[in-house]
Amino acid sequence: FESRSAMPQLTEELIRKRAEHNEGVLSDLEEIALHQQEIERIESIEACCRHIKILLLQNNIIPKMEGLNKLKELEYLNLALNNISKIEGIEGCESLKKLDLTVNFVSVEELEESVYNLKANMMLEDLYLTGNPCVDWSGCRAYVIAHLPQLKQLDAKMVVPRERIKARQQLPRLQQELEVAIEEARRKRLASAGEPVSEGAYTKESRNEMYLELAEQKAEKERNERRRMGTEPKEPRVVPGVYNARGELRQCNEGKYNFDLDDWTYPDKIVFELAVPKYLDTSALDVDVNPLYVRVVVKDKVTQLKLSGEVKPDGAKVQRSRTTGVLHIDMPLLQPHEVKERKAPEPELQPLKPCTEPAPRLGYNGGDGDRSKTVSIQGIYKDPKRVVSKKQDTLLREVKTTRVPHGAPTAPAADDDEVPPLECRR
Repeated sequence: FESRSAMPQLTEELIRKRAEHNEGVLSDLEEIALHQQEIERIESIEACCRHIKILLLQNNIIPKMEGLNKLKELEYLNLALNNISKIEGIEGCESLKKLDLTVNFVSVEELEESVYNLKANMMLEDLYLTGNPCVDWSGCRAYVIAHLPQLKQLDAKMVVPRERIKARQQLPRLQQELEVAIEEARRKRLASAGEPVSEGAYTKESRNEMYLELAEQKAEKERNERRRMGTEPKEPRVVPGVYNARGELRQCNEGKYNFDLDDWTYPDKIVFELAVPKYLDTSALDVDVNPLYVRVVVKDKVTQLKLSGEVKPDGAKVQRSRTTGVLHIDMPLLQPHEVKERKAPEPELQPLKPCTEPAPRLGYNGGDGDRSKTVSIQGIYKDPKRVVSKKQDTLLREVKTTRVPHGAPTAPAADDDEVPPLECRR
């Protein structure tokens, strides 16, 4: 049989859940139904429900009557369909009037002690023992009636005065028959001790197995419902180890926090700063300084970096800013090194500005032979030597012609310098 952790326990939370009709208030709760909850043990009832009057615990797998003795106002207790072997633990229930133990495992061997434990319940009027092994003995009803004169009804059948008187007269004989029945039941139990139990037999073990399966099915159904509603709690995250799958030091920043690892400003130490959330409680930080690495765990998120040199963990100093919340770790180096020279900062580029002073003209400066490297463009468009003359835009010009009659003598044409002379074709 599986451990108790597989079954739901009778806790205060479960009692409040089942007390919705009383708005979850337990101090004045008078009635509660805890049936079909796969409960294994009666607990928390005495502490939470001192004024309970009706307690329904049927159809569970409770093996023992316990945790009920202080319920002074309890009037009705239903423990039908459980694994109870003996009636006990209710001597202090002064107001108990009805007790239902239908289909349990009260045997003939435990009948005498069970009936004796009920003598203290003077208010008990109604008792149910149907379905218990003790009922198989023919004298069970008369034996119970003879020992419990306060009973008015047994197994849903009224106890008449004639039956009670007859049972009292037969009590010595019933006692002897009970002893014989007990010896016979013991012999049967010892004889069947090594024999396998037939499949489908109604035993405590079979009931426990059946209810365990029911509990697993119910838990799976509740999990599926929570997944559908998006209320299923996530499994706790496994924090990654120091080394990765290849056996190398892990370098990661799972929290994506800004960090700064300064290993060259100071010759004798390495400074590590991690910008954790400002309002995060310091107790949520786990810092580990190793000779070869520094590791900070923030809410199961690991930030781990490999160090450039070996440090002394014993001399490390961990601080946190009160204003920004930044985590500051100073780690002294085992072998200090020289400070690296910083490069001179390059001058910032400035935008070009118009010249306010006149620049010197291009040419020679006196007779010293040095040429000026500055060219002035002032008045360049006014100097005819530096400006190219503008060409005429006319491509065609108008020529005056005179029509001459055919056969008339023509005057010699004037020479035009721009027309080339004709050449004879040979």
